[in-house]
Amino acid sequence: MRAAIYCRLSKEDEGAEGAESESIQNQRSMLLQYAAAHGYEVQGVYVDEDYSGADRERPAFNRMLAAAEQRAFEVILAKTQSRFTRDMELVEKYLHGAFPRWGVRFIAVVDQVDTADAAGKKSRQINGLVNEWYLEDLSNNVRSVLTHKRRAGRYIAAFALFGYQKDPADSGHLVIDPAAAAVVRRVFALYLAGSGAARIARLLNQEGVPAPSEYRRRQAAGPAGDSRPGGAVWGKAAVYRMLTNRTYAGDLEQGRHQRVSYKSKQTVWLPRDQWIVVPHTHEPIIDPEQFAQVQRLLARRARSGGGGQVNPLAGRVVCGLCGGGMEQTCSGSAPRGGQGPRRYFRCRMSQRDPRRCPGQPYIPAEDLQRLVLERVRARMAAPLQAALAGGDAPDAADGREQAARREQQRLDREIARRRRALEELYLDKCAGAVSAERYAALDRAFSEQLEGLTARRAALEGQCAPAGAGQALARWLERAAALEAPDRALVSLLVERVVVYPPDSAGARTVEIHWTF
Repeated sequence: MRAAIYCRLSKEDEGAEGAESESIQNQRSMLLQYAAAHGYEVQGVYVDEDYSGADRERPAFNRMLAAAEQRAFEVILAKTQSRFTRDMELVEKYLHGAFPRWGVRFIAVVDQVDTADAAGKKSRQINGLVNEWYLEDLSNNVRSVLTHKRRAGRYIAAFALFGYQKDPADSGHLVIDPAAAAVVRRVFALYLAGSGAARIARLLNQEGVPAPSEYRRRQAAGPAGDSRPGGAVWGKAAVYRMLTNRTYAGDLEQGRHQRVSYKSKQTVWLPRDQWIVVPHTHEPIIDPEQFAQVQRLLARRARSGGGGQVNPLAGRVVCGLCGGGMEQTCSGSAPRGGQGPRRYFRCRMSQRDPRRCPGQPYIPAEDLQRLVLERVRARMAAPLQAALAGGDAPDAADGREQAARREQQRLDREIARRRRALEELYLDKCAGAVSAERYAALDRAFSEQLEGLTARRAALEGQCAPAGAGQALARWLERAAALEAPDRALVSLLVERVVVYPPDSAGARTVEIHWTF
């Protein structure tokens, strides 16, 4: 019988009593001996080091599960159930769900856990709960320690904030990094001189100043590292975060976001009044009065917008030179006789780093929308004409219309039932009656059913249109022709992306539309 061996060690175990027995080497040796004693042929040894038992993204763990699903072995050996997982949901999903379907037996040698023993299911569930409680308590203790360190003015992030480096004598204290600090001072000076965040980012990219993450990468690589252009570039969001971070004024600002739970890597931003700020913990790069002046300017600065309307083409316009997205901008002043500033699309990468894209003339948003609408009309013309031309005998059409109406009524009832089920499922999840994993599976199933029913109803409507549908289609076409701009729903349905190229020598511009059908 073929067996897989799984070993895991995480930082949560390193300080525990008897940690040496939990070492990867000892786990491997114990399980190999057990496999030999019981006549198992070891198919592979899967090892995850420095991964938590609640981490669902463990690489070796997931490789082992994929192999188990492919029936590569019949037995999984682990030292204890907690080595396999400390997550109760995974205990239920695999030990009592997937493994029996895949014909896989799970054995935890020390715990004497064996899924071949049906009577031991409750003990496995109790073990899972105890392991999860342990992880939750550990998470709460770690969070309390980190909060205490933050309130004590200790810097706890893995990497120093751009402009600083960790004190070699005290990793919880920041000292100035002269090279990066010069960039920080320049950013603040440029902003006070009237440059906006986007312009500052563009200027830094033009001068080849590495962005914070790229600077850290080069520092880690050392003098012999790769310093060629590439990697992360400056963006206005990075500049804005720098301009609003009080740490640069000498006050340590931490705790701006936290994880949703100990079982998730997702983080949420906390309200500003919950951030932890400890004054005068380190040498400031920016004078506090200068920092305060920048905050006053930021508070007064207003962002130009489009009246809250989302452009129908937003997120679908692509630069034909570099393949990057094109963003909206406006002229800043209203054209003569116009209702407001004229809006354009421009290449985002050319604004950030002209070395990667030389850019192209801005294209007016109205012109592009008009062109897309014309292309949509042309694309739809042939199918619509075919639908208009498709006739049928009146009696046959009447009979088919009645059958179609009955089927549509039945589909409407089924669609309403699925929608109510989705609403009730969401309420059950909020009340804790359904696990997140179970909710995701049911939500996906109900949504797929709903999409299928909706598609069938739409197809039935088109195939079994009543007499006079030609006039209805003609009226629809007339309304589409009267539209001044495509609506976002129409674009989402028909258009995958719009590729814009620079004008040629004659001033003509090529625009390619990639359809979804």
